[in-house]
Formats: sequence, structure tokens, C-alpha cells
Amino acid sequence: MVCMQAPTDLRAQLRSLTINKDQRPASASKPTPSAAVGQVRSGTRFGKRFFLFGGIVIGAFLLWYFAPDAATLGLSGGSSAAAEVRLITVTSRGAADVPPVFTAAGKIVSDHKVSVSTKVSGQIVELRFEQGDRVKKGQVIARIEDVNYRAMRDQAAAHLEKSRAALAYQQVNFDRVARLHQSSDAPDIEFVDAKRAVEEARAQVAADEAALTFAEKALRDCEVVAPIEGVILERSVEVGDFVAAEGGRGAIANAQFAVIADMTALRVEVDISELDIARIRQDMPCVITPDAYKDRRYDGHVMWIDPGANYSKATVQAKVRIDNPDDFLRVEGAAQVAFFNDKPQTDRASSAQAIWVPRSACKVEAEGSGATVFLAEGGVLRATRVTTGRISGAQIEIVSGLKTGQRIAADGVDKLADGQKLAPASP
Repeated sequence: MVCMQAPTDLRAQLRSLTINKDQRPASASKPTPSAAVGQVRSGTRFGKRFFLFGGIVIGAFLLWYFAPDAATLGLSGGSSAAAEVRLITVTSRGAADVPPVFTAAGKIVSDHKVSVSTKVSGQIVELRFEQGDRVKKGQVIARIEDVNYRAMRDQAAAHLEKSRAALAYQQVNFDRVARLHQSSDAPDIEFVDAKRAVEEARAQVAADEAALTFAEKALRDCEVVAPIEGVILERSVEVGDFVAAEGGRGAIANAQFAVIADMTALRVEVDISELDIARIRQDMPCVITPDAYKDRRYDGHVMWIDPGANYSKATVQAKVRIDNPDDFLRVEGAAQVAFFNDKPQTDRASSAQAIWVPRSACKVEAEGSGATVFLAEGGVLRATRVTTGRISGAQIEIVSGLKTGQRIAADGVDKLADGQKLAPASP
């Protein structure tokens, strides 16, 4: 009842108030009951507002501290927290673009490299090759003066004719003595002498035949021929040089005419760090790229791994066979070798295509070949399940679930949620 009449009584009291400068009103020191009630109500409303505002502030702080992103709260399908992610475009790659396990530099070497030297002594009268020429096995590449060797051949041939004539004479004489000896008209000593003469004549014929063979061989050796098919890597003589065979004497004893390399059997010798040697294996497929021709690729495989190591360099040597060499390769040239877990195809006409993405873009399942990627569509991220394949280094193959041209999150996928708004860090 007091609460209902308080406003009327208060107005009546206010009208009856007078100002007395000399005396403080009693109401100033002791408020009326109605005024006290108004003050209590005003203080109560202020306290309620204070505690309500404080509760909101504390709740917002706790929400921010314990749930910094929407993914932690399990929000999906329209989360208001925008994700700042880096996006990449899905592209298909040819088999030649499969990322390697690692790469190393090496030197191209021929399995079969020979030095060509003279077998006879004499002066060079003709050279039929230049450095870099391709030669066939048995091809004449130089000639040595052969006048003396022809004379030696003719002399040996004449001696052979003479010894053959002597053999014929001794054979006729022996036949005559043998008939007489059979009829006891010739003594035994004459028969023995005739027989010995025939045998000596035969031996002389054999010796002269060997001498003729030697002279003919020396004459043929005046023409220096290529012992193998390959490419001339070096040429170290000129026309007019006097060369001597092994054991002979001359200005250039046992002269090396040229160095020929077989270009059909090439390899790359690579020094691999001891930290990486465990990543390669015997017969591991490789792709070789010569430094001289960056646009050319050659198939290869690991043919040999050194069982020892170079302590001072902390490296292990490996030899990589080049399976399809051609004329563009250069012996002693530098090349880059890429090592692969699976054999790539270097044929540019190959139509085989594959999708490879960074492993950081996939949330890989613990078992099986499944994974989740986050596809950017309409300003939001959509969790998309994909099937994975091979793994090579930091790349993983996507067998199904993605198409070329789509945009996916490149990293940080463990903190993303399906339906999360997108605020890309870079286009």
C-alpha cells in the first residue's frame, strides 16, 4: 500500500517545501521512507546490470580461451570462423613428371673406352679421322709409310718360293732313292740322307711361310684400324710424326693415335651422400638429364652400388646404366640423375596422366588407401574423400576423388572443418 501512495505523498511534500538559507532542511539529513525505497530500487537495478555485463565478459573470455576455432567446437555446415588457407590448383601430370625420391649429379662414362696405338714403326703419311668422328670397327683411320714393309713382304715371298723348289727337288730325289733301296740297289745311308733332306726342306718351307705371314701382317698393320665402333674422343698425332711400335725406338714410342669410346654402353657415375645412400637400391629406376641438353630425358637404372665408401668425402659411388643412349650424350659430360620408386616413362608422347598433390594437403587415414582433402567451393571448404596411390618424396598420388582444375587446401588440413568459410591467404 505504501508503494502505491509514495508518488502522491512525495509531490505534496515537495509543494510544501520552502527555502530557508539559515536552516538546513530536515529532509537533507534524514530521507523520507518513500525516498529511501526509491534509492534502494535504483541501486538494485544497477547491481543487476553490473553482474549481467560482467558475466557476459567472462563467458566471452572463456569461449575465446578454450575454443579458439570453430573446428575445436565441432562446428560444421556454416561455421562463422573463416579459415585462412593457401590454395593450390589440381593438375594432371604425365608419367615423366612424377616427383623423384631425390636427385644427384654425376659424370657420363663409357663402359668400353680403348686407346688406339701403332703396331709397326714408321712415319705417319695419312690420317683419316678428326676428334668427334664416329667410326666403325675395322675402319682405317691412319696409314704409316709401308715401302720397307712391302719389300720385306716380297723378300719373304721369294724365300718361300725358293724353299718350296728345294723341297720339290728333295722329294723327287727321295722317291728315286727309296725305289733303289727297296730293290737293294741303294745303301741304307743314302736312303737316310735323302729322307733327312726332304724333312729339312719341309721345315724350311714352313719357316719361310711363317716369315711371309709375318711380313704380310706388318704390311697390313701399316693401316691403323679402329678396334671398336664408337666416337673419337681424342687425337694425339699429326701427319709426319714418326711413331714406334712397342719395344721400338722413335720420337713417339708406342704412340697413342686416338681414344675411342663405345657410345652404346654408357653409364653415369654418381657420388651419393652417406645420408642418402639408404634411399637407393639395386635396379632402382632413374631418369638421366644431361646438362648440355636440359630438354632431353633418358631411362636408366642403378646397376652397381659401391660396397665401400669415401671417408674424406662421406660419399658412396653408384653407377647408373643409361638404357637408351643416343648421339646427344657426351662422354665425360655432366648429368643429373633422378631416382624413382616406380619406373617413369620419359616418352613425351605417353598419354598416361596422374594427379599428384603435396602430402600436406591430405589428411591420410590410419588404415587403407583413403584420405581427406578440403575442396574450395563457393567460398567454403568441403571435406572430400579421395583414394591415394604411390608416395614419392613430399608428393602423393591421387587415384580417384579429384579432378584437374579443382582448388584444394595445400596445408594445415588437421585444423580445417567441413563447411568452414574460406579466407584464402593467397589466390
